[in-house]
Amino acid sequence: MNGIILASGYSTRMGKNKLMMKINNEEIIKHVIKEVKKSNINNVILVAREKDVLDIGKDFEIKIFENKAAHLGQSTSIKIGIRNCENNENYMFFCGDQPFVDFESINKLIEVSNKHKDNIIVPKVNGRIGSPVIFPKVYKTELSLLTGDVGGREIIKNNKENIIYVEIDNLLFLEDIDTEEDYKNLSKL
Repeated sequence: MNGIILASGYSTRMGKNKLMMKINNEEIIKHVIKEVKKSNINNVILVAREKDVLDIGKDFEIKIFENKAAHLGQSTSIKIGIRNCENNENYMFFCGDQPFVDFESINKLIEVSNKHKDNIIVPKVNGRIGSPVIFPKVYKTELSLLTGDVGGREIIKNNKENIIYVEIDNLLFLEDIDTEEDYKNLSKL
């Protein structure tokens, strides 16, 4: 399984680099990388824009790639990640701003993907869906053709019959941080 951590955003709603903010005394991006590394993903890739974030990736000895075209949107990070993946493996996309992802839940998604290699695997918590999503390698071309500030949502929307939703026990698994208010609320947990 290829694990691609998307960490090239501009944190515009936050006004500062949210990935370097701390929850439980640890930078959010560091937590995400640690949990992905602990999981059953054999190829971890970090696509980032800022030196601080890239340096954390170096510390963890994962593959790091600078996104110099981040201003063109999230699709650029997806393309960089895919270009540097192992071809015979599926793609699991992580958002760098999810401070409560955990390796057990990641492994649960991978287990389902291993049994259903041609299905898109989407985590679900209390009826809500989000990231990380696993795309089978058959979607490589579609993912490579994405443009602008879009992720895989369009592909998911156009392939509803091919989705398997996986209920995740970690109630905070899908939470992400976009605003100062999000940060304050999630920091209390």
